[in-house]
Amino acid sequence: MRGQKSRSGPGVRKGFEGGQMSLYRRIPKLRGIAGGMHAGLPKYIPINLKDIETAEFQEHDEVSLETLKEKGLINPSGRERKLPLKILGDGELNVKLNFKARAFSSSAKEKLEAAGSSLTVLPGRKKWVKPSVAKNLARAEEYFAKKRAAATETESTSA
Repeated sequence: MRGQKSRSGPGVRKGFEGGQMSLYRRIPKLRGIAGGMHAGLPKYIPINLKDIETAEFQEHDEVSLETLKEKGLINPSGRERKLPLKILGDGELNVKLNFKARAFSSSAKEKLEAAGSSLTVLPGRKKWVKPSVAKNLARAEEYFAKKRAAATETESTSA
């Protein structure tokens, strides 16, 4: 008979819960594009073996981010300037080269080792951790190193 729904006018909006804090306001906010802003961004500058083959590197030349920039194979700009290099395995390579990159795909690794190239994996930036967490990680690493050493000792004595 009486009440809000009996009055003239459009009524209540969608999601209105009678004055209670509505669901869309109770749920935590997601920053960026639904909280996954960095999910779709590239982590490496990729380059295929077929592109390196077309650059005509000489025997035992070094293939790194700098040499690829000099040859004009890659031209990173913006955010890409700070990204490391990743070698992908599309194509073939018959020349022995010295590769320096942050990452290699498994197929690229197989092909380069078969060609006799030397691979150098460059170290990445270490992620910052709280000092207390770093101390615990160091203790855990030490503990597991002792366990591994003890396990290899027992295997060598039993064999």
